[in-house]
Amino acid sequence: MSDTILFIAVLVAPAIFGFVFMKLLPGAITKYVDKEIERRSDIKLEKVKGEIQGSYATLKTSVDMLSASNSGLHPHIIEAVSAMWAAMVEMRDHFGGMLTFDSIILATEAADLFAGKDSNTKVMRFIEKHKVGPEGEIGGLHFFESKFQEKRLFCGDKLWLHFNIFRGLLARNAMLLTWSYEKASFQDWREDKGMRQLMSASLPPDAIEKAFDEKIGGLTNALTRIESLFLHEATRVMSGSKAMADSLADMQSVLQLQNAEITSKLEDK
Repeated sequence: MSDTILFIAVLVAPAIFGFVFMKLLPGAITKYVDKEIERRSDIKLEKVKGEIQGSYATLKTSVDMLSASNSGLHPHIIEAVSAMWAAMVEMRDHFGGMLTFDSIILATEAADLFAGKDSNTKVMRFIEKHKVGPEGEIGGLHFFESKFQEKRLFCGDKLWLHFNIFRGLLARNAMLLTWSYEKASFQDWREDKGMRQLMSASLPPDAIEKAFDEKIGGLTNALTRIESLFLHEATRVMSGSKAMADSLADMQSVLQLQNAEITSKLEDK
């Protein structure tokens, strides 16, 4: 009888052990996996937190430096942009007759005027200042003085480009009119490669083609377009540093929020 019981126990014991083992093993594995995931998650959170804190410190330094530099440079920027715009307004006035001529006279009519086929002296009065005698001087050269070059330091390359092209187009066309008087033949700006080259530095191709295709007022309209680009860029330059600082400050706030969220998660564990 005892042998029978022993035999049954030998048969049943593995089954009982296997049953208990299968019941306990999944729970143990699950707990181990949960702890391992939690441990790795903590490591990743700490790593991300460190990266965010580093980025936050960099941004804070950038904001502080930008704010400090902006406070010192901003008055110079305002002064430079204002001086350049005032010069452009003065150029409009100085070359106003030339632009009026461009806006009311066709190229064929201008050719007749310079060739002596049309003696309309009233129209020619708009551009007579560009008729240079043997001892005369070309007008408008004061717009190219070094005092304007000094403004470039505070205005940025794009703003300076629009300013430089604006005055270059006016001076180039004035020179073409001077040559027209000397040669008694109208030198049409639409046929001048130099005018096209100058425009290409500021205006898109479609705007250039539109200016060259217009029979009247093409140059005036191109200059108006450049003025618009100048004013747009002037607004950006005069407020650009502050806008950048505000943008960096917004990024700084986002990083602070992310840092707070990660800290909260770590504290909850």
